[in-house]
Amino acid sequence: MRKRLVGLRISVLLILVLSIVLAGCANTNKKEAASPAVSDDKTSSSSTPAENTPPPSADISEFVELIWYMPPPLDPRPNEANVMKAVNEVLKEKINAHVTIKFVDWATYVQKIKVAASAGEEFDLFSDLLGTLGFSQNVSSGIAMELDDLINKYGQDIVKKVPNQAWQAVTSQGKKYGIANPSAWVNSFNIAMRKDIADKYAIDYASIHSYKDLEPVLESLKNKEPDMIPFVGYGPGYAAFQQTFDKISPMIGYDVVDGKWKSQLEEQTWIDLVKMMHDWAQKGYIPKKVITDANAEFKTGRYAVASYHIYDPSFVKTSTDFGVPMVATPLDFHNVVTGSSIRTAVSYVSTTSKHPERAMMLLNLIYSDKEFFNKFAYGVEGEDWNYVSGKGTDNPIIKTSEKTNWAMWHPWIGSLWDQWPSNWNSKEVLDGLKATIDKAEYSPYAGFTFDSTPVKKEMAQIDAIFPELTPVFLAGDVDASIAKLKEKVDKAGLSEVLKEIQKQVDAWKATNS
Repeated sequence: MRKRLVGLRISVLLILVLSIVLAGCANTNKKEAASPAVSDDKTSSSSTPAENTPPPSADISEFVELIWYMPPPLDPRPNEANVMKAVNEVLKEKINAHVTIKFVDWATYVQKIKVAASAGEEFDLFSDLLGTLGFSQNVSSGIAMELDDLINKYGQDIVKKVPNQAWQAVTSQGKKYGIANPSAWVNSFNIAMRKDIADKYAIDYASIHSYKDLEPVLESLKNKEPDMIPFVGYGPGYAAFQQTFDKISPMIGYDVVDGKWKSQLEEQTWIDLVKMMHDWAQKGYIPKKVITDANAEFKTGRYAVASYHIYDPSFVKTSTDFGVPMVATPLDFHNVVTGSSIRTAVSYVSTTSKHPERAMMLLNLIYSDKEFFNKFAYGVEGEDWNYVSGKGTDNPIIKTSEKTNWAMWHPWIGSLWDQWPSNWNSKEVLDGLKATIDKAEYSPYAGFTFDSTPVKKEMAQIDAIFPELTPVFLAGDVDASIAKLKEKVDKAGLSEVLKEIQKQVDAWKATNS
């Protein structure tokens, strides 16, 4: 089923590569932030109608038609008609509205939104997923509507569930322009190990929380299992390392550790990981090649250990994805929520909307009514899914059908933390993700968006070097290889880019004190 969720794995990968993906808050702000936790309320949403109806001041006497643009999370969608019929029955009752979702394929989505907006086409909502449209572009082009008044009047349930610090990533000149749907803004990286191997050698996998802890295990496996490669290693982007680099492009970002803007080649956590990979490759702990698909490579049976981006204490999800019984242990990483990770899934109201109030009411209903939200995402009961347990409660467990005829990843429309546990994500998976996000911090530049126009040429030249970073660990001399790449980046115009970044950062700070 997951393989048919178009864009989901792409989303995870981009979250990692952008250092990213993922939500928590800085230690100094955690107590002030609104927690994105799954609600502890055990009552059914249907039993609290006051929370699921428009505010008393809202005039919903006129029936309105809403249009929502987004890329397709699933293609094809055989049960779309039935799902949308069920969705619109609720909307008619709650806010006297009907919504039509216009799915546009990923390849043409950006162009479609631009053309529709420039032509003055009337539509009400649009989604920016994976940052394909770009927050600053949405604001500067006038596509996105200012939302402060709408949120204050009709979106208070959204405010309750979006962390305070996350709003800065969708704010420009002091105005909110989008709703950043809470999601896995950082990832719960962990070490996954074949259960049979762990049992055979009585490996205390639960005590492994760093690569330093893992290394003696790999050394032991290398000696005891000579026909195996202990660790499958990493793919492009070296996803599984601490997310402390707030990127504004594949190659350039802000290093939260030392407080400097720099290229990836100067980021110490990346350098340390590359050198470790080089050392492990020489010792035979990882393969001496670039792995493009670690999951597929692991399924060849030649490996004992892998890294994984979601920690599932039950090991069910991990075992399913790797195809064999697995155990896992979380890595104790320093992770930072970045602007790009927050903007992985953002909902906007179009400036061409004739009914922006009702559009905001729809978004608020998604946040206030968990039953409506989950049925919107999962589809129709009995056709797309069935209850496993807890029917009639606010947080039942469900199971989707083997043949997926409708699916929508929850953060595309609302908060991941309101998702009903299911075979998509168990309660253990959701709790594991949330625990990682809760202890993460926010980048001080989560609200900064860089306009690359003044250095467009230099940025393109620098980012074109990014693919050359992947095989660096295979070089004979890692330091020399990094030095050569640094020289290329410098010649491509890094100093000019950093000057422009600082100029815009200073202006941003002055405006967003």
